[in-house]
Amino acid sequence: MTIIAVDLQPQCRFSCHAANDTLHVHQPEQIVAELNRQAGFARQRLLISNISSTRHTLCGGFEHSSPVSGRHYSIFHSAAGWVNQAEQCRGLHFLPGLPCPADYHHEIETEGDENYSACFHDIGQSRSTGLLEWLFAQNTGTIIIGGLATEHAVRKTACQLKWYGDGWNVIVNLAACRGYTPEGIIHAVYSMRQAGVIVINNSSELPAVIASPAAIVI
Repeated sequence: MTIIAVDLQPQCRFSCHAANDTLHVHQPEQIVAELNRQAGFARQRLLISNISSTRHTLCGGFEHSSPVSGRHYSIFHSAAGWVNQAEQCRGLHFLPGLPCPADYHHEIETEGDENYSACFHDIGQSRSTGLLEWLFAQNTGTIIIGGLATEHAVRKTACQLKWYGDGWNVIVNLAACRGYTPEGIIHAVYSMRQAGVIVINNSSELPAVIASPAAIVI
């Protein structure tokens, strides 16, 4: 059975610092090392990217255009106060340190920020992204998930994979994920464990979990 490592939406769009009093993921770059480590346990590495418009994200909400040059800039907060950053919004860019998309074994694109799951494009679960079909075609046995954000895409994707998978061993590596709030992360972990998903602290626990999933108390 194949082990698949999933990099779920490791994009700058979920960490926009346009307003630090608004919901955003903190220090997402810290998940990169763990994403790379967990991939070392897998036969294939899958990239899932969110291609929906940045106007539905914080980056889009705080992005402006210069009336003179037409260039986009975003407003960031620093110790000195609010400053304008005259650069292209990096919302769709991937976190530095990850492989380029062409170096992954496969890539799946999702859209629709209201749904969050990487399995379907819609809340009604009628428009598949192709993730489930691809995993079945790979003779998947174990899926290791990391990415953004813990409360939404990670939680819902992991729970749906456990529901639809034919005995798949679904693992979420918390060190390879980031969420919006401590309370939200705790709720997500509880929800995933209730669904039968194995939640680990970091990749050092993977050898034992892969060898004997039953050894992990849920």
